[in-house]
Amino acid sequence: MATEQYFIIVPDRPGAPRLQVRSEHLAKVANEDPAVSKTVFGGAYLTSQPETLDPAAWGFAGSAMMLEFPAGSGEEAVWNWLRTDPYTTGGVWDAEKARIVKFRAGLSNQKDLPAAK
Repeated sequence: MATEQYFIIVPDRPGAPRLQVRSEHLAKVANEDPAVSKTVFGGAYLTSQPETLDPAAWGFAGSAMMLEFPAGSGEEAVWNWLRTDPYTTGGVWDAEKARIVKFRAGLSNQKDLPAAK
């Protein structure tokens, strides 16, 4: 099936309740219908490298992700995905400041991603 891929960078709002909303956001991603949308990868970008594995001590600044949609969906599908995500509706992301880039992955090594272990 032909697909469209997008790389998205979206900043957090100042004082965002990221950790309080995180479980809702992850549930949305885990329950995606791949015929509609698929999160290929995603994660937070930070103000500095963390010195601990405790996310409560991290300096969150926003998120970066790659999303995949069926061919013909267009950027409006990406905007809809962002606007309806719990991180946006819960006050974490400043979705209107998101940068959306048309993208095509050329390399993936998922076994090296921490979430895959």
